[in-house]
Amino acid sequence: MKKYDTIVIGAGLAGLTAACHLAQTQQKVLLVAHGAGAVLLASGGVDLLGYQPVDSLTPLDNPLAALPDFLADNPDHPYRLLETEQIKTGLNQFLALTAQSGLDYRGQPDQNWLLPGPGGAVHPTCLAPTSMIGGHLAADGGRMLLVGFRELKDFYPKLISDNLNAQNLGQKSTAVSINIPAPLAGQMNVTPIELAHAFEQPDFRRAVIASIKGHAKGYDRIGLPAVLGLEQHAEVLADMQQQLAKPVFEISTLPPSVPGRRLFDGLRRTFTRAGGRLILGSKVTGGAIEAGRVSHIDIETASRSRSITADNFVLATGGIFGGGLQTDAAGRVWEDVFNLPVRAKTNRHQWFDKKFIAPRGQPVASYGVKVTPQFQPINGHDQPAAANLYVIGAALAGSEWTRGRTGNGLAVTSGVFVARQISGERSVS
Repeated sequence: MKKYDTIVIGAGLAGLTAACHLAQTQQKVLLVAHGAGAVLLASGGVDLLGYQPVDSLTPLDNPLAALPDFLADNPDHPYRLLETEQIKTGLNQFLALTAQSGLDYRGQPDQNWLLPGPGGAVHPTCLAPTSMIGGHLAADGGRMLLVGFRELKDFYPKLISDNLNAQNLGQKSTAVSINIPAPLAGQMNVTPIELAHAFEQPDFRRAVIASIKGHAKGYDRIGLPAVLGLEQHAEVLADMQQQLAKPVFEISTLPPSVPGRRLFDGLRRTFTRAGGRLILGSKVTGGAIEAGRVSHIDIETASRSRSITADNFVLATGGIFGGGLQTDAAGRVWEDVFNLPVRAKTNRHQWFDKKFIAPRGQPVASYGVKVTPQFQPINGHDQPAAANLYVIGAALAGSEWTRGRTGNGLAVTSGVFVARQISGERSVS
């Protein structure tokens, strides 16, 4: 039985953030997960709070200032466990982490970037890649040219442009679709990942730039789908802007997410460089709680089940949609590793709102594990189920991300809070 200082279960943004922070404090850390987590599906930005009230149609300019009102309206949200300075610390630590990972992120807790989404809606986000910030929908945004590729079926530049123009946001946009050059020319349905790899080839970029130049006259900036490279993203973006002599920005696409892939790969490299061990593709089949502490977890390997122990454990497996919570036809909802008590309705008819797009989100997405102020799971008697077990991210009760748009903000801030607690950094910076 191999022992670690901390084992983090789950490789989404919450788990990766916590694991990186712990590994950088010279802890012996294992990060184990069945899959790569939802970060590969997300935009790559960190939404602290986008809307308040949650059914408002006006995105927030200052998310931090609106948090007290949000928590007054949503007292069950896990943000209530964090002080303002702890939220700031979490976001600042994430910015430092992305910089160490070779990723250029910008933002601050008291300002939202207003970015064009893949359908032309406004996406308010707190921290975002610099490549996306160029699309900030400022009141004096001038004229934008939105460029799509005919072979990239899940990106619709005219839909985005028409919806942005209909909202009278202070800039005028125009859409154009061009053909993808070799080596992808002629393919019926190119994926964002394939395009990102192609953009790292200079000949491909030159052909794309030549096609765009014929349409770019008179525009102040140019928006493209978020496919401008993976490993060489910074070089690709700089080259595009130099050759086009205009600011170039990325617009998030439907999954798979290239910015999400960049973020996952960058954090993974940072974690392993700091000495952390990563096991992807192995399912955690259970964990034992004995005398008020987790003693070990069991994971699947190719040939047998294996037990691993640690001083501390962090559960970052997500909610129902991430696979951290399981359900059945009888209305049961349970946590899949430690069988922790879950706050959930047993009547399946109460799991969903009558509206598919409900302003307060779907009730089922708020199901999760209740925790103490230290993010330790609570047992049936409102006491910590295990003194050395912590829960972060979407596994937390009340963490429905669509309610005000808080998902990655909660992942980052809860991950940093717990990591600092485990590592002994209890003071607020």
